[in-house]
Amino acid sequence: MVPGEGGGEGWEAAVRAEMGAAGWWDDPDSADLRARFKAFTGQRRDWPHPTLLFWKDLLLRVARRLRRCSAPAHLVTSAWFARPGGLTPLCLPQVLEEMRADEDILLKSELIDPSTGSLYQLVRRVSQMAISSRRPVSQEDILVFKSLVEERAADIARQLSDSHWTSTCVVTMCRFNSFFCDQDDAHAALCFLTQSGKARYLVARKQDPIEGVKFALNSAQVPAVSKLDHDTLHLVWTEERLQQQLDVLDRRWEISRRRALASFKSGDKQGAYRYVRQSKVFSQSRNRCTQLLERVEEVISLIASAESTKKVYEAIQIGIQAMKENNVSIEEVNVHLKEVDELVAAQREVDAAVESVPLHSIDDEGDLEEEFRKLEAELQDEIPRIQVQEPMSHPDEESPDEVVESLSNNLSSIKLEAI
Repeated sequence: MVPGEGGGEGWEAAVRAEMGAAGWWDDPDSADLRARFKAFTGQRRDWPHPTLLFWKDLLLRVARRLRRCSAPAHLVTSAWFARPGGLTPLCLPQVLEEMRADEDILLKSELIDPSTGSLYQLVRRVSQMAISSRRPVSQEDILVFKSLVEERAADIARQLSDSHWTSTCVVTMCRFNSFFCDQDDAHAALCFLTQSGKARYLVARKQDPIEGVKFALNSAQVPAVSKLDHDTLHLVWTEERLQQQLDVLDRRWEISRRRALASFKSGDKQGAYRYVRQSKVFSQSRNRCTQLLERVEEVISLIASAESTKKVYEAIQIGIQAMKENNVSIEEVNVHLKEVDELVAAQREVDAAVESVPLHSIDDEGDLEEEFRKLEAELQDEIPRIQVQEPMSHPDEESPDEVVESLSNNLSSIKLEAI
């Protein structure tokens, strides 16, 4: 059962965990509970700001704990925070409207489904641009939490970056759905990510279609889907199918070996012989499946390497074009690179020399003072003495004390009269 959808144990435990030690939550007669649960007034300026922030923060924290990026509006307003006796927060509809105005939540019905045709998507975009006013949140709407989708996308990018060294990667829809609590939640997140340019939906073939997602592993926008992406999706799908089949063969091979051993111990030699033959068949099938899986993984690796090589080639072409536009020759570039190499080598020599200085000779205070005396003697021998002459004072010039005393006498002699 999906948390927050049916039995209610998931969301109730999540709300209680986020509320912590707040005693008023379990007291229906508490003044704090009634103050937070009552509806807001019709005037926005009369709304209690701390209460508004309380519900905004609590709603997002509960959804994050449930690992949900979306939720039906009727569950949020009527079930998540319901108390015994049917008491529900009457202010939640206004809170949802405020969160929607701040773009903290989006409505799934207003997002464009990437699996629909391009013509339908174009019509939806035009219709959304033409509509100036928007309707209020209804109980049938699906709320999409923008910040939670962005957090989940960043987490997916971190996980996929461990096995991909390119800026984008292609995964099957099954793999993409595995990062979310259910398929509906994954679809709502995909609608938002495709509309914001962080992912693209693609289908590998027309008959028995293979759905996939081209996902961005950095902050850049995902480029358009290419023919290579469709081929990669087909290979990735084949890899997953082979891995599933290999796991099944491994389990059957292990079960056959255990049954053969149990039959042999019980004295059933015919049964043991039959299970041994089954284990051999499973072992041969497993070896063939492993070979196919390795070949598919090798092809996927070659495609990724080719993509990286293509990007390096494009970067080189951009560099050559920039050199031509700025009238920079290859020889000048080589000279600058050589100078940089020399500077780096010199810096490494300095670092090595600093690291190789023995410190054991100045461990105690006496050795340290001796080193300072030697350094002072060397500086006295190398640096010539500089004679510093003090400025000569004129006999007629007053001293600073005399100047201060004279000013004090002058100020005291001034008579101030009222105007």
